[in-house]
Amino acid sequence: MESVPCAGCSTFFVPRNKCQIFCSEPDCQRVRKALWQKQKLATDPEYKEGQRLAQKKWLQNNPDYWKNYRHMNLKKADRNRSLQKIRNMRNRQDQPVGKVSKTIGIAKMDARKSREYNLSGEYWLVPTVAKMDAVKIFITSVPVNSP
Repeated sequence: MESVPCAGCSTFFVPRNKCQIFCSEPDCQRVRKALWQKQKLATDPEYKEGQRLAQKKWLQNNPDYWKNYRHMNLKKADRNRSLQKIRNMRNRQDQPVGKVSKTIGIAKMDARKSREYNLSGEYWLVPTVAKMDAVKIFITSVPVNSP
């Protein structure tokens, strides 16, 4: 058989049969399995129900897993809480409530008029326009010298 490019890593390999599109590398096999499982969950209700029951059973056998995970990964838990608050706000925005701006979340340079708030601290900058990862930023107040 003729060499073909792998759908996972794009390297050329000789397939064992004409249906094989992934090479035998472990990372490519993981991608293949994940794609198969995603397709199976979308098309097979019995498989989906079996997976749901297996997850439920596992959670019953490991009831403190998420509590322990959050305790051991405080930064991840804080980040997830912050991101969930943003998702909740976004979901509330999608509901029709009079005049709601769809551009909330885009920086407005003149939005903060008052100097009475201390914004110094650690924040997560979460892009709402482009698909990018959240970034942790540090903000420090700098006094403005007025002439």
